[in-house]
Amino acid sequence: MKRLTLFFRKNEEGQTRTLRLNIPEPVETINVEELRSDMHILKNLKVVPEGFEPDEARITETNVEVLINLLD
Repeated sequence: MKRLTLFFRKNEEGQTRTLRLNIPEPVETINVEELRSDMHILKNLKVVPEGFEPDEARITETNVEVLINLLD
């Protein structure tokens, strides 16, 4: 399973707060410039709270292997 995670950060009272938006199963071809623009659009639409700035985007891929399934 793939997941796209968008990171937004905010410095508050000397500490950095992080907000993550997870998007399961993103499209295979991601245009980095479009993604950067989309993160700013999310900020402007107030999808993320005030003061958080776009910082980073990551693709994470997880493989799961079921070793035991006792209920099937």
